[in-house]
Amino acid sequence: MRRRGWLGAITVTVVASAAAAVEPVTGGPEIDYQASVIRSDDDGARIVVFERLAPATYSGDLWLTRSTDDGASWSTPAPIIATGANERHPALLQLAPSSYVLFYLKGTGGLSTYRLWRATSTDGIAFTEQAPLDLGWPGGGEINPHVVRHADGTLTMSYQRGSAAYVAQSNDDGATWDTQRTQIAGDALLPRLAYRESDGLYLASYQVNPGNNALQMFVKTTTDPHDWSGAAQDFAPEGNNHDSLPVVMPDGAFALFWIRAAGSGFDVAVRRSVDGANWAEAVAITDTPDQDDVEPHPLVGTSATSVELYWGRDDPAGSMTYDIVRQADVPVMVVDTIFADGFDAG
Repeated sequence: MRRRGWLGAITVTVVASAAAAVEPVTGGPEIDYQASVIRSDDDGARIVVFERLAPATYSGDLWLTRSTDDGASWSTPAPIIATGANERHPALLQLAPSSYVLFYLKGTGGLSTYRLWRATSTDGIAFTEQAPLDLGWPGGGEINPHVVRHADGTLTMSYQRGSAAYVAQSNDDGATWDTQRTQIAGDALLPRLAYRESDGLYLASYQVNPGNNALQMFVKTTTDPHDWSGAAQDFAPEGNNHDSLPVVMPDGAFALFWIRAAGSGFDVAVRRSVDGANWAEAVAITDTPDQDDVEPHPLVGTSATSVELYWGRDDPAGSMTYDIVRQADVPVMVVDTIFADGFDAG
């Protein structure tokens, strides 16, 4: 599913202080991948929607599991969007009490058949599929939605069409979207967004293939969602980097999670920035050369220094038996640094 590779340069690894153990959310021989997670404002339940993929084709359906005891146990996963089409890349949000919305890609056959779809729910358990989204394009081809909600209810969505990244906004809970086809970047894969309410700053992250399948990571910022003309910043120029996802922490700082190749798979890392331009050293979250850790999805709480993190893990790497796992307390900044020479850095 991903091109395996070694990091292309020697790097210094910054190690966060010890955190909680990695815990399973799903299990078994199925390919469970690409989780989207929220904490319900109705009952506090953690709700995880993920892809379950067919081994022969990697065609997916969307499944759901819930936890009402802070992640200690999970309900038996159940399909919520499952047809003969390929349904992948869920983006789950809660809009209001008893009001949930799910965005995803859906299509059959070639890429031109894919559209972005929306489903709604009143209980965060059963979802009703609505119509495909009209984003102003004459035909299909949109994939990989990621959606953030503003305090005033506006939804901002990044998505990919071809090898370019775009953004659109909705003022009616995602039923309709602007059709301006605003481009974030022309050579950009798997774009994701974060939005900071305090100053109206958007941060977009995406990956670029320089031609050798060792992907690089870039970020852009703007205060105008329909103007991304500013210069892109090289976020992870070395090695093989995938699956970025930025969030805003309670103190207003950005935290950007992504994966980087290591051993026979990938490991999860995070960097923190106050302004979206100057980034701290990478913090290694996983160091598992025999496992493949992919698609990190943070659940931000009240802590300014840590998150609850969900991701897909293939154990051992290459077995194609991905499960969704979680870690309850993952630092996003260095608490204790381990120095190779054993001396303090004072």
